[in-house]
Amino acid sequence: MNWFIFAICATSLWGVGQVFIKKGLSGVSPFYSNLFATLAALIVQIPFALVGGVKWEAFPMIFVLALLASLPNYVFPYVIEKANVSLSGTVLATYPVYTILLSILFLKESLDFVQLIGIVGIIIGMFVVAKPENERLRFSGWVIWAVLGSIAIGFGDFMGKVALTQYNLYSFILALALSGVVSLVITRIFDKKPAKISGNQKGIIYSLIGNFLMPMGLLFLYIAFSKGPASLVSPVASTYPAITVILAYFYLKEKISKTNLIGILLTTLGVVLIGI
Repeated sequence: MNWFIFAICATSLWGVGQVFIKKGLSGVSPFYSNLFATLAALIVQIPFALVGGVKWEAFPMIFVLALLASLPNYVFPYVIEKANVSLSGTVLATYPVYTILLSILFLKESLDFVQLIGIVGIIIGMFVVAKPENERLRFSGWVIWAVLGSIAIGFGDFMGKVALTQYNLYSFILALALSGVVSLVITRIFDKKPAKISGNQKGIIYSLIGNFLMPMGLLFLYIAFSKGPASLVSPVASTYPAITVILAYFYLKEKISKTNLIGILLTTLGVVLIGI
């Protein structure tokens, strides 16, 4: 169960990091948020990879897989900019649905009954957390973007797991860090908004902290992937919105309802069942 510990570390870092990134968007545009994340990944992940031992055989192919795994994560700040992070971030966190389906279909992973119940609990919990109190979760603009983002991230996680079934973890982490530069350029091409940093120094600091925590979480995620099945690692790691909702209530003053609490309890129960 070593993978479970690393997955929990990932979700903890992401839960805190999301809140800082959301606060940071008051001082920087999504492009600069991604730029900070890219620089942090280079600082954190390259030394880890080099110390662990990179194998250069087939590195171009590893780089392609890493790019496919990396690029979807760059939609994150654009999505959470469109709504409360406790809502948009939660819908994004349903990405394990797609990772699980792809892993079962193409990697031939299997689940026992208790694990399946735990995954269902997590997925239902994510939707419950995302549902506003006394309202239906309408497919308005931000929901559509969040669902598309979750599909992309689910595919990215699957591609990362595919890479780790064939190649060395440290080689993949190096490729992941370097591919972030390409991902940043690609998202900038499609981002028509001005890239700006405001005079809000606190916002800049929040963005720097949040975007340092997120690549750290990603590092733990791929260590977990290297040790366990993607169909279990992905849903456990996706429970970070439970942390985000609580922190958003205290620090962003976003409302937390009884519905949110029920969703948090469901996701927590799901994690416990998988952990067992």
